[in-house]
Amino acid sequence: MRADLAAGYVGEKTVEDFLKRVGKEYPFPRVQEGRRQLWLIDDLDKAILSENDSRFDGRAEF
Repeated sequence: MRADLAAGYVGEKTVEDFLKRVGKEYPFPRVQEGRRQLWLIDDLDKAILSENDSRFDGRAEF
């Protein structure tokens, strides 16, 4: 997803706030082609889940 969607997905108020935290709290984009930057939902989910949350094992539950 693009930076604007990723920012909203993780609860940031602005794209700028999201981008300031990329590489720290949030992962770098998985796709970087020129100006195009895309984040994967799975990567963002891992970043926003608590490190102490043992329920997450990388698989979605349906």
